[in-house]
Amino acid sequence: GGGEPQRGQGGGGERVAHLNRAQDIDIIRSQPFNIINQTSKLEALAPGQDPMRLGGQPGHGATGETRRMRYGKTDHPASYTDYNIVSNLPHDIHHWQKPGERPVPYEREPQVRKVPHFSVKDFDIVTNRYLSDHESKISTEKHLKLLEATHKYNKHNKFDPVIQQFNDPRQEERARAALDAREVEMNARLEAQLPPSFKGRLSEHYNVVSHESRNPEMLELWDTLEDERKDRHKNRYIVEHNLHVQDVKNDHITGSRKMNRIAPERFEEERRRGFNIIDNKTHGRLAKERQLHEDFTTKRLSPWERTQQGRLEASPEMVQTIRMPGADSVGGRGLASSSSAPHLRSSASSSGSSAKRSA
Repeated sequence: GGGEPQRGQGGGGERVAHLNRAQDIDIIRSQPFNIINQTSKLEALAPGQDPMRLGGQPGHGATGETRRMRYGKTDHPASYTDYNIVSNLPHDIHHWQKPGERPVPYEREPQVRKVPHFSVKDFDIVTNRYLSDHESKISTEKHLKLLEATHKYNKHNKFDPVIQQFNDPRQEERARAALDAREVEMNARLEAQLPPSFKGRLSEHYNVVSHESRNPEMLELWDTLEDERKDRHKNRYIVEHNLHVQDVKNDHITGSRKMNRIAPERFEEERRRGFNIIDNKTHGRLAKERQLHEDFTTKRLSPWERTQQGRLEASPEMVQTIRMPGADSVGGRGLASSSSAPHLRSSASSSGSSAKRSA
């Protein structure tokens, strides 16, 4: 039961210590007196002493008063000028001290005034004319300005990008001579580096610009070689055409196989129904009817069509063996006319005539 009061007393001590530390920080960082009632915050430590002069002397403690100087506060600001900045009067005339103790100003000797050369003009600033020999000086000045402008223009605008030439004719001539010499040198170096086999190329035997022939025999030989080369390589296009035909045929076979995989019954239900189940439109070609397109599937064969599939149609040129009409009445079997066995046809006709005679 005694633990709670002890903890309360401990908390109170901590609170007092915290408040004392906060007050010490306030005294150090702010004014040492109360700005409302002007009472000293250090009255308990230094009763009756000025709080603004507490700080002590070296070795006299922290709460001793600092002695006042004869000139007032110790931190009186010093002036860097030897005159009053308000009245512009020297300190020996206008100063807060009495006349005997005022600071003596430093007497400075005036320096010689130096006039800059650009402020000395040889012309009248009102009439803007030279004081002497105005016409000759004006002409010389214009000529110098023209030369200066020409020099600046030639320095910054040596080459004209529109006409692709130098502004100075002499510089343009030197540049053209240098380019021509460089081109001749490049051609000479190129010809020196060509192999001997390359020197017999086709363009060596005629002018590529004017098409003038230089060596007709070599040109005829080149034409013959080109024709032979075309004949050798002509087979390539034939093979490519055949391969293309095979590809097209393969595409057709693949497409027909894809169509054969689809059962024809897939489209018979809608055709048998007679209308579209989405918009209930009947099949037809009128304005309010929906056209039913024919499918590309292969129709299934009937049993009879499957039996006749692969058989050839009968024709007069084909061999036909049939039973004669009167063969069963005579008790024998006769053969009809056969284009491929004439001896059988003759024997059948003889047996038929004998049967008729016996009858």
